[in-house]
Amino acid sequence: EYPYASVMAAGALVTVPLIIMVLAFQRRIVSGLTAGGVKA
Repeated sequence: EYPYASVMAAGALVTVPLIIMVLAFQRRIVSGLTAGGVKA
């Protein structure tokens, strides 16, 4: 049988850090885009 529980757990372990990184860098990316837009 396919180990759905293990696959889901592994997927969650991989996805959570990615989401945290995106949320952390989102502010820098948005501020960088707005700063670049203002300069241009």
